[in-house]
Amino acid sequence: MSDRGEQAGPGSVNPGSADPGSIDPSQPGSTAGKACDNCQSACAVDDIFCERCGYDFITGSMPGAAVQGVAATAGSASSASPTGHDSVPSVLDTAPQSVVGTGARVLIDIGVDRDYFASVVTEGEVSFPSLLPSDQRLELHGDELHVGRTSSSRGIHPTIDVEALTGDPAVSSQHALLRVAPDGSVTVVDVGSTNGTFVGSYDGDPVTQGVAVDLSPGVPVYVGAWTRLTVVGG
Repeated sequence: MSDRGEQAGPGSVNPGSADPGSIDPSQPGSTAGKACDNCQSACAVDDIFCERCGYDFITGSMPGAAVQGVAATAGSASSASPTGHDSVPSVLDTAPQSVVGTGARVLIDIGVDRDYFASVVTEGEVSFPSLLPSDQRLELHGDELHVGRTSSSRGIHPTIDVEALTGDPAVSSQHALLRVAPDGSVTVVDVGSTNGTFVGSYDGDPVTQGVAVDLSPGVPVYVGAWTRLTVVGG
């Protein structure tokens, strides 16, 4: 499956494949249209980031270490096995975790959803964690909140490090972007994930990549193999 041009649909999750490769124009759904200014990899014309090196086409720069992601403060969920997840702690820190920055304040709940996992994952692709991390509430501040997983080699440090928080191996390193308006309203944009982003329900198709979708408080967003994020207020 192509990393960018073609998302995995319901019933198929591609774990751990969010990082490799350039676009193959011969693959269905891919849209080759530009080369990355940093690494020269082929990218779709509407890509926001280069999936190979993380280059930001909007700002014209590489992601820096100044934007550090939210990580679990208890245990080492980020080192969980992609298949067994035995190292995911049974309880993570449930106190609100805060990222200080400019922009509106937003509260986001993140947790594991077994029903979502059962709906999108084919048996044998990836195992549901035997020890479940508890739901957490994140207190974030910023105009743009990046959702994904850390890739130190590529300099990617998402604001919300899903793999560190839920042990989910199927989230892309650069998966989605939450944009927070001055009035506190929130939109979500899939920035080129492998397995898609679902808003409100996971029974239909994932959102269209690169298109902003309004998020009302309480509406869940599903990413990866079992992760649910919900904006609960500002």
